[in-house]
Amino acid sequence: MTTPSDDLMDRVRRELASWQATHPDATFAEIETAVEDQIERVRAALLQEHLESLHVEERPRCPECGTTMVPRSRSARTVILAGDEPVRLDRTYVVCPACGTGLFPPG
Repeated sequence: MTTPSDDLMDRVRRELASWQATHPDATFAEIETAVEDQIERVRAALLQEHLESLHVEERPRCPECGTTMVPRSRSARTVILAGDEPVRLDRTYVVCPACGTGLFPPG
């Protein structure tokens, strides 16, 4: 069974081989740049894959008083990594009904 990460690495290897075929006289520095471009894509894809697989507790305990927090709203944003690679973050903002503390749980 292949994973999205396996498929991504296969695609990266094919793209690097294709690049090498069209740049047979590339210098070490040019090859390094081509590899770094692919590493940026892999980094973003692995981060996205990891974030999607995390189990984030929707109702964590308040760090201030220990009361179970309740969801208030969801927020999505896109973080731009090196190489202009986007990673989408989608999280729920939770609030403590007892003391009013609010936070975005990690993940």
